[in-house]
Amino acid sequence: MNERYKAELLPDLKTCYRYLQAGFGVIILTLLFGVGSLAVSAIQPVYDTLVMPLLFVGLGLLLFGVGTHLHIMHLNVLEMRDDDGHH
Repeated sequence: MNERYKAELLPDLKTCYRYLQAGFGVIILTLLFGVGSLAVSAIQPVYDTLVMPLLFVGLGLLLFGVGTHLHIMHLNVLEMRDDDGHH
């Protein structure tokens, strides 16, 4: 059963790390865009409009990556328990 979950849900086990990297990337780019908007006051209204949605996307990607990582760890624990014969 565990192998079927791994095959259906996560064909590539590095998927969670890609989501984590994407989330951190979105947050860092948002912060750098904010520093740039301080230097150029013409883009301040654009930054004010985009900051909250970009941060929500970044945090959502981080949360999904962490949840995926925990799911993979749980499947590995179940697989180790099945190998030992304990339930």
